[in-house]
Amino acid sequence: MEQITILFFALGSFFGIEDGRIAADRTVITVFPENNEIEIIQEGLFAIIHTENDSKAVLEQWDKILDMNKNRNTKWSQELAVFPVKSFGFKTIENTIRPHFILNYSKEEDLRALGIWYDSENNQFSINNIPQYNIKTESGILTGNYWDFNGDSSFSFTIEPFLEMPEDFQNFKIQLEKLLPENKKE
Repeated sequence: MEQITILFFALGSFFGIEDGRIAADRTVITVFPENNEIEIIQEGLFAIIHTENDSKAVLEQWDKILDMNKNRNTKWSQELAVFPVKSFGFKTIENTIRPHFILNYSKEEDLRALGIWYDSENNQFSINNIPQYNIKTESGILTGNYWDFNGDSSFSFTIEPFLEMPEDFQNFKIQLEKLLPENKKE
């Protein structure tokens, strides 16, 4: 079975940006089998900043992502080629920026690119339970090393892979909003 992809919580990976520096503390993934759609919302964007050059690199990546969104000239990652319809935008809630992605798939097997497996015999979706990702869900059942979800209805799960970040990194973790000049937030 495929592993859940880091794509979910590394913002630049959606666009094939090498050396992505912006990540999300929490990502909410909802799959709507009835519409062949998956929604991904990232929350708590941050970067690890050691030097002034790190800050500059993060701001350059942010500008690149904003430009793609503003001009609708999105260059998607090759990993997302199986999704015929893709869109993204930003929601701002309580002064925090939340990237919002919608991907449409043609068949359930397409979700393997994201680490979501479909078993047609049992009509259920599954993901690997990776303890470090701190996966939480109210619509799934943990069976051994897998979270299983009913294939007839929508389901949702969250991943929080940075809850147990080493202290060395925590000291350099800066929320994205604190790095951005006021006029560059959206």
